[in-house]
Amino acid sequence: MRWLWHLTQQVRLLAAAIAVAIQVFAPVALADERSAEKPLPSAVEAALILKDIDQNSPVYLRIFKEESELEVWKARPNGRYALIKTFPVCNWGGTLGPKRTQGDLMSPEGFYRITPGAMNPNSKYHLALNVGYPNALDRSLGRTGSYIMVHGDCKSVGCFAMTDNQIEEIYAFVRDALAGGETSVPIHIFPFRMTAANMKRHADNPACDTWEPLKEAYDDFTRTREPPQIGMCGKRYIVNPLTSVGDNPNAACPVLIGKRLAPLSPRFRKRLVKADPDLEGNGKKLKGVMIASQSWETYLLGTSVATASNPPRPAPHRQSFATSSDTALGALQSIVK
Repeated sequence: MRWLWHLTQQVRLLAAAIAVAIQVFAPVALADERSAEKPLPSAVEAALILKDIDQNSPVYLRIFKEESELEVWKARPNGRYALIKTFPVCNWGGTLGPKRTQGDLMSPEGFYRITPGAMNPNSKYHLALNVGYPNALDRSLGRTGSYIMVHGDCKSVGCFAMTDNQIEEIYAFVRDALAGGETSVPIHIFPFRMTAANMKRHADNPACDTWEPLKEAYDDFTRTREPPQIGMCGKRYIVNPLTSVGDNPNAACPVLIGKRLAPLSPRFRKRLVKADPDLEGNGKKLKGVMIASQSWETYLLGTSVATASNPPRPAPHRQSFATSSDTALGALQSIVK
């Protein structure tokens, strides 16, 4: 079947060449096209074709403040995301740490979404995408401010400023994904690339106590190449929850949350649903799970969940397993083999 693989590659290369040719020999009138309607550059379209990625497939954006970089990721047919382009950020406001108050000139950190109504083709900064700050958690924590954008003109007061050419391209990525059916585009804003070395280097930063969920989301995406699912409860973020958490930061968190990450066998998925029928509604989301400490790990392994109002109690008669995340998952999978 090697000949079929070669034929497929030749077709993709031909399609990419046609895409480039269309842009090169397009009428001059295209130069006058409205900025918000400009297509992606021909080189990007060609790259998407070669990667077998649909131009209207979902998009995931990440910003790293310290590195001044904005990444654009797009979904492959298998649901994993591929890095398409990294843009330098011209300017962003303040220092590392979350935005807390109106007028503090800080750029936010956290998990946000760009909706169709957040796209401004008539911005005085060329084009603009409202990141959605403050989100529900920001508001519950008393954080104030508004109109935080990714925009052009390379100037910023608390926003993320790009060059005009860059924002046209980023705008097109978001526009095409929304046109393809994505209801909103996730944009996750990090203080820096959250490697172990960087976390250690910034360990004394006063904002470090706000970075745990960002670090968790960064690590999860590194392992799975799937954008982290974010819930809110108990005035905190919940990253990749197994159970349905919702987006009300003022609601109490479920006793058992779990973590959706590592591969799940169909039989083990049934085991989880049997243990908690409420999970059945999340059936399609149970593509993977990593058992989190003091939640599904402790529940299914028969160990106790100790809280202030729930003192330790004897575990059911059940085989004892190690409780680290990796060994726990293997042990739990073995129960249903």
